[in-house]
Amino acid sequence: MAISAHPDDVEFTSGGSQDPAVVPAELAVVRQAEQWTAARVLGIADVTCLGYPDGELSRALDLVETLARHIRRLRPDQLVSWDPWKPYQLHPDHRAAGLAALDAILAAGNPHYFPHQLVNSLSPHQVPEVYLYGAAEPDTWVDITATFGQKMAAIFWAKVAVMSTHVSGSAAP
Repeated sequence: MAISAHPDDVEFTSGGSQDPAVVPAELAVVRQAEQWTAARVLGIADVTCLGYPDGELSRALDLVETLARHIRRLRPDQLVSWDPWKPYQLHPDHRAAGLAALDAILAAGNPHYFPHQLVNSLSPHQVPEVYLYGAAEPDTWVDITATFGQKMAAIFWAKVAVMSTHVSGSAAP
């Protein structure tokens, strides 16, 4: 399971558009479609976009509860998210996503947090492994040699985030 601030953060470990001419609602629709395509390339069956506006994740009062419900429903063995404590992590959504993910992991495993969720077959779930990306001092490395081509193919589909580096006439990998 991955919790990120933006649809392409997991592929890039960064995100956001700097084009002031882009209408945020239109950008969100495009980025979500790109995320679904990238997920299919990676063999990921499900993507959930919560729909919070860019730059406002830290003000989402229900975010931890929503994430805890998803963790309890999906019951992941591993979860990755932003390192919220990275010095000079300037994007507020990246910090907020990381903090909310960690708070939700704690909440999902404790029956005293959001007990109203513990109906309809939901039960507490403790995530055994948690990894934070974008860390100032990484301590875990994963060899992705075997899947690197797949990762690059997924990144190709995040066109909005890489518009300035797109080469005219290029084709999908």
